[in-house]
Amino acid sequence: MPQTVIGLDIGQNTIKAVLLTKKGLTGSRILAAETMDISACGGIEPALKKLAENKSFSKIPCCVCLPLTEVMFRQVNLPFHDDNKIRKTLAFELAPLIPLPIDEAVTDYLTIPNDGLFVAALARKNVREWIEKVEENLGNVSIIDISSTALAAQVLTDRISPACGIILDIGAVSTAAVFYENSAIVQIRSLAFGGDQITAALAQDLSVEKDEAEKLKIKGEYSTESAKVDETCRRFCTEIKNTIEYLKLNGSILNDPARITITGGGSLFVPLQKELEKSFSLRPEVLDLIRSKQLEMEKNIEHKYSPAIMNTACAAAMGAFSGRKSFNFRQGEFAAKNGSFNIKEQFKWVAVVAGIIFLLAALNQFLDYRLKTQRLAGIKKQITFLFKKNFPEAPVMIDPVQQLQTKLAENKKTFGFFEGTRNVPVVDLLKEISGSISTSRDIVINDFSYENSAVSIKAQSKNIDDVSSIKNELLQSKYFKNVAIGSTSLAKDGSKVDFDLRIELK
Repeated sequence: MPQTVIGLDIGQNTIKAVLLTKKGLTGSRILAAETMDISACGGIEPALKKLAENKSFSKIPCCVCLPLTEVMFRQVNLPFHDDNKIRKTLAFELAPLIPLPIDEAVTDYLTIPNDGLFVAALARKNVREWIEKVEENLGNVSIIDISSTALAAQVLTDRISPACGIILDIGAVSTAAVFYENSAIVQIRSLAFGGDQITAALAQDLSVEKDEAEKLKIKGEYSTESAKVDETCRRFCTEIKNTIEYLKLNGSILNDPARITITGGGSLFVPLQKELEKSFSLRPEVLDLIRSKQLEMEKNIEHKYSPAIMNTACAAAMGAFSGRKSFNFRQGEFAAKNGSFNIKEQFKWVAVVAGIIFLLAALNQFLDYRLKTQRLAGIKKQITFLFKKNFPEAPVMIDPVQQLQTKLAENKKTFGFFEGTRNVPVVDLLKEISGSISTSRDIVINDFSYENSAVSIKAQSKNIDDVSSIKNELLQSKYFKNVAIGSTSLAKDGSKVDFDLRIELK
């Protein structure tokens, strides 16, 4: 992994970018940070292009975080833990669970307690589009993650987490809620609550326009007790409580939350913090990755860097160096390519691979020749055995097919039909079989052989009941000691039954 990366948090309204470089074995330093308003720039691609105008962000590998609106989450249980087996089986498990053909989705998973998997699926075309958009304007995309899990991966490494906890990333129009237990993410929800709703409620309480209310909210110039604001925050807390109860009912979590971590622009709103504390009897922790991870920062960006706003972008960049697993949709056909290319080294490996291929090809030819030689020897041995068995008086085997055809023609001239070992002519056997079977049976004999006191018949009848009746009728013959039904099956047209009979002579 390169020593300097861009953490790119792509939201619904803004793109946040943090340029992070590795320092020593465990330290990191933030070199630059930018926030691009998507609407003001005219769209996502213009926003990325404008970001690239800052030379600090040009041609640097990117770790991209996508919003929850792009992703589907499911929980799956499989009876094994091997990664290869899981990835081969995951597609079949997810096929009936997501509204997308499985070959059009890219999936990744995190393990959860009780041998479960928390699976995320993203449309393949979306992965391709995001790679193209980012790489066209910035550097190569190394990781494609989800904003919530990238953030949670860093929170859950701070210290040993309590039994259950919640991470709330409160954005402008929605809140991403991550529920975890025993240091594992068990569920992620997108809640319809954000800074815009807080602003609208504040505007009603203060009887001002939304723009003015937004300014007052940012400056903190508002009453900490406002009816409409309190009601809005209370509804949000109730929705979280209901989600927790639902997760407890279906067994996703076992305990009430013991820790609430908040980030995003809405996390700085004091009335919301108070309502969370009142509802859950827990003081929410406002996340600051700079402080908790002891990151260094360039002096010239300290004045415009807000941890609440930039935490996710910072977490995305840190994910490039973190050992904790999060989602990564840059896999399979989208796997990140290694940017370095040493032509001398490549030629060396090409020569080694070519040599191995040539050696394997030569070995394959030799083994193929040996196998065909052994097979030919086996066929010749079988031909000799059959020839000696059926024409023992022949002095020498020259052309076995021609010799046996000549012998068969001679037998036909002598006996009319060949005979079995008990000197019962085949004609008599056919007559006996024909006479024993009732004329009401519709039976067609397709194959007849007579050897070593046994007759084998392949025939066709109307139904399986006729086959049993034919067997019983043949057992009444004075010639036959035993009649056994072999395999039975429906004919190709499905209207008749194919069957085999073996008849032993007395």
